[in-house]
Amino acid sequence: MRELLAHRRFAIFWLGQTVSVVGNGMVFVATAALVLPYYGAQGIGAVLASGSVTFGLGLIGGGVLADRMSRTTVMAVADVLRLGGAISMLLLIGRAPLAVICVLEATTGLGAALFQPAYKAAVAQLLPADLLVKASGLQGAATRGASIIGASLAGLLVSVANARVAFVVDAATYVVSILTLIAVRLPPVERELTHHDSALKVALRDARDGLLAVWRVPWAAVVMAQGTLQVVIGFAPVMVLLPVLSIQRYGAGSYGLLTALMSVGGIGGSLLASRVRTERIGWPAMHGVAVFGLVCLCIAFPVPLWVFGVSQVIAWGGVGFFFALWIPALQREFPDAVQGRVFALESLATFALEPIGLALTPAVAARYGNLTVGLVTAAVIVSTSYMVFAVRGVAHLRSERTAAPSAELATEPAT
Repeated sequence: MRELLAHRRFAIFWLGQTVSVVGNGMVFVATAALVLPYYGAQGIGAVLASGSVTFGLGLIGGGVLADRMSRTTVMAVADVLRLGGAISMLLLIGRAPLAVICVLEATTGLGAALFQPAYKAAVAQLLPADLLVKASGLQGAATRGASIIGASLAGLLVSVANARVAFVVDAATYVVSILTLIAVRLPPVERELTHHDSALKVALRDARDGLLAVWRVPWAAVVMAQGTLQVVIGFAPVMVLLPVLSIQRYGAGSYGLLTALMSVGGIGGSLLASRVRTERIGWPAMHGVAVFGLVCLCIAFPVPLWVFGVSQVIAWGGVGFFFALWIPALQREFPDAVQGRVFALESLATFALEPIGLALTPAVAARYGNLTVGLVTAAVIVSTSYMVFAVRGVAHLRSERTAAPSAELATEPAT
């Protein structure tokens, strides 16, 4: 940690984003707690799906902007959008129709779409390549630690006070993030650009080139496709059913507890990833994804709260472990000038169909029951975690000639 924070701009960047995550952790719990009594389980699915739709639609544009503009500037603009969304949600949840709340969540989702590609690509500009895995572990641990604080505080507020306070804190943390991003001020990535075409043609060409960069790296493309299937059939149902079932089974305060334990596991998994010494890092990474099936089984069966809590720690520890290895693998594989688009596609591939899973989960659970939903999601998570090894490169999460195809995109004008 001292080695990483010795890089002053990274330290400022890391601090600002860690503070921002505290607010995110609070508002995630508070949104579910406020939406459920006013709009019901269908309302939770609709609100989450609204944010997910705009997140998916905006990702490619966010990736193009991240590769053409200052990444900290793109992140700051995204935070302004999310700040407005948080304030509006504070004022209008329970006082406006569900459609209005969905529009507000859609605004927040668009801000996240602009933010994510720039955020993931910015780290490679702030640190040397040999520190990227350590940075990924530190960021993952700090993010989940901040989420614990946020979720725990939100759970307390839901139980004894007013959950709307969480939106006030969330808004304040966006202000902190914006100020630190202004202080860091990363320059745009150096690229050879053509200027004779319209802005739309240039943006479309950039998007196409980013897609080609990923397509030419089969191991990256197949893991992204795996993420699409796992999110729509596995992670999305858990996101919708977790707040509903936790409150029904264990009481209002349990959702904040289970969300906090999710982050506890993520901290351990993120830090553990820096201890991996094998070159075949794909295997431990996919083992980490597969253990998420434990949470799916807790959805299927009415287990005691402590069993659900332990499963949250183990399962989300595996997810944190996976991402701490996966993100640096992409940062090493692809040159800096194309990373914004690569991470946009990575997020888009992972979450492209998430709105379908979020919107359909309440109806599917009502028709077939939580037992069926939980067992099917567990089977999908575990089986798809290992099917990807049929593709060359997944076992090592790298190509034999790292980034050779995509490097051309960084040094030659798009045609």
